[in-house]
Amino acid sequence: MRRLIAVIMMLLMLTGSTLPAFGAIVTNADPWAKTSMELAYNQGLIKQEDLLDAKRDITRLEFCKIVVLLYEKSIGEKLVPQNESPFTDCDDPAVISAYEAGIISGTEPTKFEPNKSLTREQLAIMLNRILKAWGIALSPGTEKYAFSDISMLMEPSIDVINKIYEAGILVGDNNGKFYPMRALKFQEAVIGLVKACRYLEENAVLPKNDGATDEKEEPKEEVTVEKEKPKEEVKTPADEKQDVKNIYETVYIKDKAVSLGGTSEALIKSWGKPDRIDQTVFGLKRYVYIGDYETYFFATLKDNKIVEVFVPTKHFSYLETHGEGTSADIKQLDFISLVDHSGIIDTETTYARIPLDYEGKIQGVLLQNREFAYGTDVRSGLTTLERDSLRKELFDFIQVKRKAHGLPLLTEHEKLTDVAFSHSKDMVENNYFSYTGKDGSNPFIRILSGGVVFTNASEIIVKQRGDVTNVYQQWMRTAAQYHSLLDPSMDSIGIGVAQKDKDLYVTIDFCGGIKG
Repeated sequence: MRRLIAVIMMLLMLTGSTLPAFGAIVTNADPWAKTSMELAYNQGLIKQEDLLDAKRDITRLEFCKIVVLLYEKSIGEKLVPQNESPFTDCDDPAVISAYEAGIISGTEPTKFEPNKSLTREQLAIMLNRILKAWGIALSPGTEKYAFSDISMLMEPSIDVINKIYEAGILVGDNNGKFYPMRALKFQEAVIGLVKACRYLEENAVLPKNDGATDEKEEPKEEVTVEKEKPKEEVKTPADEKQDVKNIYETVYIKDKAVSLGGTSEALIKSWGKPDRIDQTVFGLKRYVYIGDYETYFFATLKDNKIVEVFVPTKHFSYLETHGEGTSADIKQLDFISLVDHSGIIDTETTYARIPLDYEGKIQGVLLQNREFAYGTDVRSGLTTLERDSLRKELFDFIQVKRKAHGLPLLTEHEKLTDVAFSHSKDMVENNYFSYTGKDGSNPFIRILSGGVVFTNASEIIVKQRGDVTNVYQQWMRTAAQYHSLLDPSMDSIGIGVAQKDKDLYVTIDFCGGIKG
């Protein structure tokens, strides 16, 4: 089950509004299929040529290979055929392995027909089988025939289609037809698989991890000479309750503590004066400690008490969860959040998010006072000072990631910053979200028009409700954007932030080899 948690996080759908880095992913898929195609590509399930030919029919063999790759990721090992192929027309290792794992079957006892197009009926059957392999049993359909055109099928197929429809994984048309024999386009099959993954995420029963290891060890019994025990301070129930509370309220950064509820005076006494005191979208002060981008963190204060601590580096420890690991290593996990793309630890007084990247790797910790997490609302309408603070914090996050990967740090470029802000502002004022400006310009044209001559350049845009931590989480879970942050050929950056209602519109322009 711990492995399943990691797989769930690896396959989470992108729920915020993000686009890959400009020019990073090109596909001929229809707009409604692009997100699923990007997700499958980012996870290594499909190839670039599949992106460029997403509307072709997909064969049974092609889909089988995708499913096997997905299943191998889920169990953490490569499937190796144990026997000869049961089919006379196909000896592909993926087909044999999928058959042995119970994920596929043949069209006849000894035939697989690998080069035939995958039909909607066959897709439903395969999706049901992969969910079964993950331990998910679909509920029976509420109708005898979910669609008017499936009554002629064999009873097992009818049953599976009813279940898949009931789960919301596959649907029919407005006339109530399923078209079970219709050949599927590549993009349609990928969407079906992604929907099955989403169903898995929503319905998997995740264990409550209390920090214990998977293997339980009985206490050892040893015969010893009893010695006189030193007197211990007797703790009252109130003391013990306070100790537990402090554990959940404390983050360690290289073994040095930061706790919720602490005052600004206590924070300064322990950590020294902050490098900056920023303004936030909550109208609160934020103490920022850069720490040469290795021990970076910030603490948000309300009524002079710390209500939020954010650490985007690997040098942290929270409830024995450390910065190097995956979702499967999170201790005392309550659940995996699809919305936050994070592991969640929720108590009566605290709310902790462990952000995860597109591979399910831990990317920091956000610890909040529960009342603050659930009750504090983002203000609409940024002041110049608040916008400048957000820009600086986003810049910090990028520097943190580049430092962690041994890459050169970036330099903020004034003209690039103006270009980036102009695009964010334009998107807000003209109500759109795209790399293409309202005037038809692309990032390269905008950068050149801003007076910046470069050797190479790229752009990232994000539309995200909330604070900079929400933008950070979007970056981490979007492979193309994360890779753009770490592009070693870039040396200069401009960041522009604008706000509409409570949504942040962020544009980041990167350049390398700026001339003049």
